[in-house]
Amino acid sequence: MLYPKKINAKKGKKVIQIGIAISIIIALILWGIQKIFTPQSHWAWITIACMIYAWIITLYSIKTCQNIAGHVFLQMLAVSALLVYIDYITGFAKWSLNIAIPIIIMTANSIMLILTIVARNRYIQYVIYQIFICIVSFLPVVFITEHLVKDEIFSYLALGVSIVNLIVFVILCHQSLIEGIKRKLHM
Repeated sequence: MLYPKKINAKKGKKVIQIGIAISIIIALILWGIQKIFTPQSHWAWITIACMIYAWIITLYSIKTCQNIAGHVFLQMLAVSALLVYIDYITGFAKWSLNIAIPIIIMTANSIMLILTIVARNRYIQYVIYQIFICIVSFLPVVFITEHLVKDEIFSYLALGVSIVNLIVFVILCHQSLIEGIKRKLHM
């Protein structure tokens, strides 16, 4: 057999429910171990946050298996939130704002740029996510203006990549952009 058998929806739902229940039990056990043995540390909360992240991505991937741009956008948001949380729990040295989020933004924009070039004729499916990614990509500007970052180089790089991505997107897909906005906003 080349491909695995597809399980039916009831069994799939049951497997997900069991997996979530097991994850909750593991989270409670980890929290209890941390409270008893290392109450000053926050390692259990970091692990629990990673488990929540994994379930968000898993459930989203199971429910939608068509739009890669949606996955890119969700990953960008989820990984950024997870890293800010880990940074906060470990003393908020702001490495997540200085380095991690700008790199995630550059990566998401690079992926969308590749999608724009490779799949231009199907890009109408990605338009709204491209717009969302462009909006979120201006977060480094907020970090700079609010003096939340010490080293601004990554923030400026992320902003530059976002602007280049937006320009290429508008040049190559301006008609898809207009059609996609009309379709999504029911105009």
